[in-house]
Amino acid sequence: MNSTIPVACAHLKSAWQAVFLRSALTALLLAPLAARHAAGTTSQPPVTFPQDGGVLDVREFGAVADDDQDDTAAIQKALDQHPNGNRIIYLPPGTWIVRDTLKWPQGGRGGVEQKRTILQGAGPAYTTLQLPDATPGFTDAAKARAMIWTGNRPAQRFRNAVRDLTIAVGKDNPGAIGLQFNASNQGTIRNVAIRATEGSGAIGLDMGFTDEIGPLLVRNLEVAGFEVGIVTKWPVNSATFEQVKLIGQRSYGWRNYHQMIFVRGLDSENAVPAIFNEKDSWGTVTLVDSRIVGKGAGPKTPGILNQRQMYLRNVEISGYAKSVDHADKGRDKGDVEPAGVVREDTSHANVTSLFREIPDSTFATAGEVKHLPVKESPGIPWGDVAKDWASLAKFGGDPEGKADSSPALQAAIDSGAKTVYLPAGARFRFDGEVQIRGPVERIIGLEGRFTTEGRAVWRLVDGKHPSGLRDAPAVIIERCSGDSGGHGIVIRHESARAMVVSSWIGAHVEGRGSGDLFLDDFCGRLDLLEPGQSAWCRQLNTERKGTMLRNNGGKLWILGMKTEKIGTIIETANGGVTDAAGIFIYSNQGWDETVPAFVIHNSTAILAGINERNFNRRPVSLWFRETQGEETRESKSPAWVYLSR
Repeated sequence: MNSTIPVACAHLKSAWQAVFLRSALTALLLAPLAARHAAGTTSQPPVTFPQDGGVLDVREFGAVADDDQDDTAAIQKALDQHPNGNRIIYLPPGTWIVRDTLKWPQGGRGGVEQKRTILQGAGPAYTTLQLPDATPGFTDAAKARAMIWTGNRPAQRFRNAVRDLTIAVGKDNPGAIGLQFNASNQGTIRNVAIRATEGSGAIGLDMGFTDEIGPLLVRNLEVAGFEVGIVTKWPVNSATFEQVKLIGQRSYGWRNYHQMIFVRGLDSENAVPAIFNEKDSWGTVTLVDSRIVGKGAGPKTPGILNQRQMYLRNVEISGYAKSVDHADKGRDKGDVEPAGVVREDTSHANVTSLFREIPDSTFATAGEVKHLPVKESPGIPWGDVAKDWASLAKFGGDPEGKADSSPALQAAIDSGAKTVYLPAGARFRFDGEVQIRGPVERIIGLEGRFTTEGRAVWRLVDGKHPSGLRDAPAVIIERCSGDSGGHGIVIRHESARAMVVSSWIGAHVEGRGSGDLFLDDFCGRLDLLEPGQSAWCRQLNTERKGTMLRNNGGKLWILGMKTEKIGTIIETANGGVTDAAGIFIYSNQGWDETVPAFVIHNSTAILAGINERNFNRRPVSLWFRETQGEETRESKSPAWVYLSR
């Protein structure tokens, strides 16, 4: 990534240099991206669940796969069974016919509507929701409607998810929207394909139908066909995307208006612009490690049409008349015309550092910017549910939460099972210490909720493992929710093993080990407390007063972060390195002028795509406090990209 060949482009509207890699380096750069998409299409065993896991199988509500009969009412009945219930509604392998909109449950009282609901398939190669050809209600392009709808504003749509399935739109349905998705604080789309027959479909993934969507994580998504592949809109609350494939859209691959989108691994093959970031908005795009290929593009069609703010890094663009058309009414730095790989640059001259001069031209003229290498989150085998999984309830866990279930969880971990699951529908309580050790590879909440009244600590520790510690697989702790009134579980990484914390709301993660740490779709607190700890994070949401994230001598990589309340967003100290792409600060409580948003103390920070939204006229007033050696400097001016020394 650092072996780059800078090329000055005479075709730029201003004295802006773009940096490109030669074809051999391009192939090397994009090989991981190609591998990720290839991995998403390989045959994997279907996702299944234990019968006592509290998962709702749509067949129990009358749905029948592969019979060409309408399953809408039966699936809707399953969705409505547990409003705000943290429940998985499971679609086993097969094709399920949908002729009307599936809607997230409303519930019988206010405050429970359209949240904590998870629609789960067996995998996009196994489970398909099919809209038949020319379905009434979906044939009018002027009156578009969704196959799946997950709720309107306000930002209370906690923990919504759609996972492991294909959404298919038949022909002659020009008004069909595949998925209108909304989630708040923690929620996700994972391993989903949305496909429309040629000439059919309005929008594949619609995240612009209502305000206040996000923060959330979309990962491993393919959208094929449709007028527009993805739509994102409105000024809050940001969305993080990783590993997205766009194919064969008719107007735009992706249309963004007002929203902050943080994207890694976009792979677009289109005759139309891959991204349109629309004017007269606050819309921003942070795009890294991506590939945009024009196939049959017109003589004036750009690969990216950008009318607002954009940050690009390691983005290959080819096959278009112009790679990037920056058109922000003369405020931008200029277009990118030659094909190649944009190594790193911004659309506007707004890169800041307190300890070095940053010219308006390029990153290259300011000196080499060395980013942290990116590691993918480890894939943990699902395993055989009948042989490898153990229920917390069978080891004495109290589903009513009257007794501490920590001893039961320890017993389940020490039983030799690879997966320990917490059945949904229970309210387990954890007050003590648990050591995660031995052959266990997954602790999964099955989307259930827990409570804590004491000081609950789950420690990943070194210990005996059948394969030997050096080769021990990673451990994932996932799909859990803590009560908002509880103290929250402390998840402490103290091991040489890698640990993943995924789709979790209400925890405090502490990095104290030598193994890698990964956080995906996480709402809570993170502190790297020991030098040498490395962490890779996709979509963090932190809403607490005081310092929200500490990096004490570690290496921290972030794709997408959202915060609320008053406090330092990230503190990097003791020689640490923080490399972030996409940070949204929602200063909804106003700002204390004595509190710096970012603190860098004898460390390195590369902060790209910094956004703020403030509606009470008290925005961030002290942005950066950086100390190098014995000298401290401060800045009260915002920056879209900030580079330390």
